[in-house]
Amino acid sequence: MTPESKTTMGTTAAEPVATATEAGDGHFIGWLQARSKPIAITAGVIFVIALVGWYVVESGRRKQSVAMEALDQARAAMEAGNYPEASTGLTRVAQSFAGSDAAFEATLALNQVRLLSGQAELAVEELKKFIATNPPAAFAGAGHAHLAMALENTGKIADATAEYLKAAELAPEPFKKVDALLAAARTYRVVGKNKEAAGVLESIIKDFPKEQAGIAEARVRLAEIQ
Repeated sequence: MTPESKTTMGTTAAEPVATATEAGDGHFIGWLQARSKPIAITAGVIFVIALVGWYVVESGRRKQSVAMEALDQARAAMEAGNYPEASTGLTRVAQSFAGSDAAFEATLALNQVRLLSGQAELAVEELKKFIATNPPAAFAGAGHAHLAMALENTGKIADATAEYLKAAELAPEPFKKVDALLAAARTYRVVGKNKEAAGVLESIIKDFPKEQAGIAEARVRLAEIQ
């Protein structure tokens, strides 16, 4: 076999490979060209969805930041004893950012202002409305605790006890549960139900071994009863 024939054979063998590759590339390019419009539309839709998602998240963050800043200002007014200004600010947050954590906290703080201002009856009515809206458990628990305090201020001790127990049931943090149970035991004692009070105090000692401060107080109160 001559060198020329080897070269010829090598070239001939390589040509089908090149031809197949080129055909494949051409087919793919043709496929892209035929579907260029649907692909562009799909890419555009994905981009718009991503942009809207980013805007919603970012807008939510900014809204929450503004709400918390307004809430802090209203709380500062409350701590300074400026109840009219605090009431106005808290009402604005509750209405303007309805459904947010800041709005829930503002509603609870607003009823604290009412209690401090001697408006216990109004606080009872508004807290019942708040609880009826079925807020998240943490805020519902706080709502029951605030309602219990308002009921105590109106002399409805038995009703207050039931609300403290409900607050303990819903509170997510153990220390809040213990605080509510201690309050329930206290109100039981106010109306002379020492047996029920002792039962609540014993449950604190048994069920919350890590809450040392609460257990210490429960033991003192239990000793007073016994």
